[in-house]
Amino acid sequence: MSARALERPRRDVDPGLVHHIEAPATRPAVAGGEARLRELATALAQAVEDPNFRLPLLPDTAAEALQLANDPQTPMNRLERVVARDAALAARMFAVATSPAYAGSGLRSLTAALQRLGAGTIRDILYQAVMECHVFRGNDRAMRNEREHAIAVGAIARALCGEIGFDPQYAFLSGLMHDLGRTALLTLRDRPPVDGVGDDELEPLAVMVHAGLGARLAARWKLPALVCEGVRRHHRYRGFEADGGGYSQLGHVLALADTMARRLGAGRRAIAAVEDHDRIAFELGVDPARALELATAAARG
Repeated sequence: MSARALERPRRDVDPGLVHHIEAPATRPAVAGGEARLRELATALAQAVEDPNFRLPLLPDTAAEALQLANDPQTPMNRLERVVARDAALAARMFAVATSPAYAGSGLRSLTAALQRLGAGTIRDILYQAVMECHVFRGNDRAMRNEREHAIAVGAIARALCGEIGFDPQYAFLSGLMHDLGRTALLTLRDRPPVDGVGDDELEPLAVMVHAGLGARLAARWKLPALVCEGVRRHHRYRGFEADGGGYSQLGHVLALADTMARRLGAGRRAIAAVEDHDRIAFELGVDPARALELATAAARG
């Protein structure tokens, strides 16, 4: 792509897909520097706008299950029937429901699991099972790390919502989805314009595009608007012009949950003092020490 194309991107490119580049100290050096990264990010943004470009999609059953789970009025027996049509999803959901984290030992069927656990917990289990079966697929290290980090951020976000009195309905789901764009980028590595991108470029490219790309996927999966907003705004929760400025409280919660998960080493290299952690916590109305206490307990399940 020419420098002129980079300076004058197509007007139909979603400006929210291309984010800022973090400070050099937080990312590896890249041959070609920032201009090269912006060229890749703009090319990806334009490719995603093409009607022929196919983003990763959920299987029909999993997508239907997520949509039903998002509706508090959905009867559990209907949700169970949909989940039962996806053998991998049903098995994973039952395994999670019967794990010590959910005190579900002794259950012998999915029906029994649904009957014992509350509706809110069932939805969280379903969200996690969908992600583990159909998004974080494979056992390679990168996917395992993404899965571990996502689950930790979801659990921490839910705990933080309880602390500040914010409706936690979509906190766990938003935490699971917050870095969805990173996972999508991994699945797109063999397709242009991402094919040929080296490991030294992939991480800083993900820093630039993952929030916008993840929000686009969440919208394609027909997830609630609040979830899409949280995914898009989990790094720019205040005054982000591409989202009309203003403030996203869910984005703020996710930003703090993300920093806490990184501090604890959940799916990422542990960082003793994450930059801006104290500021993010204080601005949310949570003492940083209390945030760490909540995060540690939530991440342990």
